[in-house]
Amino acid sequence: MLLLFHFLTRILFWGLNHGHFLNQKWETIIYAFLHGVRFDASSIALLNAPLALLLFVFVWFKNWNRFTLNFTLCYFAIVNSFALIVDLIDSVYFPFTGRRSGLEVISMMRDVSLQGPQLLIEYWWLAFVIVTIVSAFIAILVSMKNRMLDIDGNLGSCLLVCLIVVMGSVFLARGGLQAKPIRSLNAYSWPKAELGALVLNTSFTLMRETTSNMQPMTFYRSNLDAYNVVKKSEGKKETVANQTPQNVVVILLESFGLEYFGPPYGSKSYAPFLESLSEQGRFFPYGVANGRRSIEAIPSIFAGIPSLMPEAFMRSPYQSNKIYGLGEILKNHGYKTAFFHGANNGSMYFDDTTYRLGFDQYYGVDEYPNTSDFDGQWGIFDEPFLQFTADKLDEIKTPFLAGVFTISSHTPYTLPKQYESIIKDGEIPMHKVVQYTDIALKKFFETAKTKAWFDNTLFIITADHTSDNFDTRFATPTGRHQIPIVLYHPQGHVKPQVVNEIAQQIDIPATVIDYLDLPERDKLMPFGRSLLRATSYDEAIIREEGAYWLMLNSQYIKLTFDGLPIYQEGTLPSTFMEKSASKKKQSEEVLRKRINAYVQLYTNGLIDNDHYPHLTNTTQ
Repeated sequence: MLLLFHFLTRILFWGLNHGHFLNQKWETIIYAFLHGVRFDASSIALLNAPLALLLFVFVWFKNWNRFTLNFTLCYFAIVNSFALIVDLIDSVYFPFTGRRSGLEVISMMRDVSLQGPQLLIEYWWLAFVIVTIVSAFIAILVSMKNRMLDIDGNLGSCLLVCLIVVMGSVFLARGGLQAKPIRSLNAYSWPKAELGALVLNTSFTLMRETTSNMQPMTFYRSNLDAYNVVKKSEGKKETVANQTPQNVVVILLESFGLEYFGPPYGSKSYAPFLESLSEQGRFFPYGVANGRRSIEAIPSIFAGIPSLMPEAFMRSPYQSNKIYGLGEILKNHGYKTAFFHGANNGSMYFDDTTYRLGFDQYYGVDEYPNTSDFDGQWGIFDEPFLQFTADKLDEIKTPFLAGVFTISSHTPYTLPKQYESIIKDGEIPMHKVVQYTDIALKKFFETAKTKAWFDNTLFIITADHTSDNFDTRFATPTGRHQIPIVLYHPQGHVKPQVVNEIAQQIDIPATVIDYLDLPERDKLMPFGRSLLRATSYDEAIIREEGAYWLMLNSQYIKLTFDGLPIYQEGTLPSTFMEKSASKKKQSEEVLRKRINAYVQLYTNGLIDNDHYPHLTNTTQ
């Protein structure tokens, strides 16, 4: 019965917001309704879980039968009516945010209460609909109560029923038997990311998503003013004109910090092949990971979103915000898209995240043909999985965009048996698996060179984040984010050189769009830049130690809040050694203006679902 009422609220949601889904086919709309049943069942189970547990107590007191029945129906009526009301109200609030509401709406309760009378007048019809639906729901419950008064049974059968109810509730609350419980992100994986809001229900997002307690920033009068502060002037593009459509392969190396390179960067090289490849490409030794976790790297690299809040974007209440992923942009120009990750499918929600960013195909453990290559914990060893990736790319129609994410350079530092006697230990256990991944990468390129698509492919090689620091020079708030970034093209379309400028993961979307000469530069978030052009401001923004950090040229500025903003300025550590002479020193005023602008663009963009203040409504 409850599923039918939630289905009814979804119909109303779709009817009131059908303009948001105009470009969707009827069959995908129907699939979205069907997928929504999974989330409805989960929210129903979560809401009524306390009741299911209480029944275990009540069942021992047979004299309480009437009380148990009355309590059950009252609980059922109040809690589930509230869920229906929330879903109905959000149907009219959705056009203002473009996403299902989460706990962030609590911060708006004061404004809503102040506007209560006006809202009631404007949405009188919604109040009528709510009263009608809730009244019908309660009336059905009352009629059910009258038929249940004579129901009785012995203690054993009652306990069995309670056990079945609890087990069923757990199954429904998790959304099935998969490895991890469903989250809002799963709603965007099928049938289409654009229908995620239709698949979800608001009571689910309120229960399953946590608030980041973000407050709007007012450093500048508007987000557009903030954007104009950080808007960069760029020089001429340093690439060779492309006569043939170009493929793009972005390779993320698990936990590959810059310190694994040899001098003058690290103390000893544990990645000789990657170093040799960097000499043949455009190498940014002062690359910066915008986050510290793998789940933060994917949105940074493929959508240009820095990680500036405690929770990852794809686990935050803002995960349903409108964003333009590289996959989505390139598909509009005839590109095929695929993502390869050797871990178990569903690991850190990478499959759903990449679908969200426009990747149509996902290859993980489930798609890999040989289970004997499993490492015993995470997934498929890097060497065989990268060979699998090269062969699969050969089957994809060009041009294509591919994301490739390795897994072996990670705890518990497991090597394939054939390499245990070949690879020597380093100073820490991580060193041996870094060497293994470097060997796997080398063999991947050896295989890729034999493929027809290789010569027309831009490779971007970087890391998701760093790992434990064995070199104490990197054990600093900024050093813990230092990763290599390499742009390599077999035909030299990207001029090989070492660029002693700061680069960051969120520069990659702008770099790809620029390299391919695509017109959608206005669909890039305002944080990154193209690494193919010189700029007066080479910078990176991160969150570390509970503060915002802006690294600009050879300097940094740190911003914390203790009622009022507190700034701390300094010089980057020795691991950015070549930076000190590369650009003139900026004034503290410039540093403050830029970090204020970035923090406002990020924070207000999340709250307002407006990450592209420079993008006109007609373009959007």
